Amino acid sequence: MNNILITGAASGLGKAIAALYAQKGWNVIIVDIQDELGKKFVSELTLEGKNAEYHHCDVGHKENFEALYEIIANKYDCLDILVNNAGVASAGTLESTTVEEWNKLLDLDLMSVIYGTQVFLPLLKKSPKAHIVSTASYAGLANMPGMMTYNVAKAGVIAFSETLHGEMSLYNIGVSVACPAFFPTNLVDSMDNASDKTKGFINKQMQTSGVSANDVALGIFKGITKNEFIIMTHKKSKIQYLIKRLFPGFFMKQKIKVFLNMIMMKGIKK
Repeated sequence: MNNILITGAASGLGKAIAALYAQKGWNVIIVDIQDELGKKFVSELTLEGKNAEYHHCDVGHKENFEALYEIIANKYDCLDILVNNAGVASAGTLESTTVEEWNKLLDLDLMSVIYGTQVFLPLLKKSPKAHIVSTASYAGLANMPGMMTYNVAKAGVIAFSETLHGEMSLYNIGVSVACPAFFPTNLVDSMDNASDKTKGFINKQMQTSGVSANDVALGIFKGITKNEFIIMTHKKSKIQYLIKRLFPGFFMKQKIKVFLNMIMMKGIKK
């Protein structure tokens, strides 16, 4: 039986990915800090005859990954897929950011990906065809003004994944980075410093996107199967990214226009 470990899998996108792989007969290792939700999810899966287990892990600290590795390595011969999915969100300009916010976003969105990949690499190398997928965001490609810390952290995940993609060719380990845009999730709950208007704007974009967490999970599953590097799950984002690459000046002007409108609405902290 194949083993997949997913961080941030007690809710949202991580939960959708876990449910999909459980349905396909994989052994799902659910990692989160939301113990009640995680254990309840595992109970639901096991009642359906699926293979799942829950482990508590604060992904912002490497030593927690190392402790988790010892548990998993003592139980399984290899890890076939690692999904670095856990993360938080934030909004605001450079002037509004604090050292605490930078540390939080970089620890939980970027360093957690680095820690998890580095720690679990020995188990991944024991799989005949392993894969590493990390959840970044379309924000890490578009770099919209007013999302400073989030953009930088997610762009770092993309840069890390691209570098890793080349390095893992030594071991025939696939690497993907998922860059979804808006879809309904509880990510706004983690935006401690964002204004109510910003949260309202983002929630509206999520609810009207026409894309669900299950849709994104299926897109990631297909991307892993096809060994795609950048997995973009939103059609609109694919078009926007193409425009950015072909017409960067035009794309930048459109971003600034949207940003200035948000400032006028006082929806973003300056």
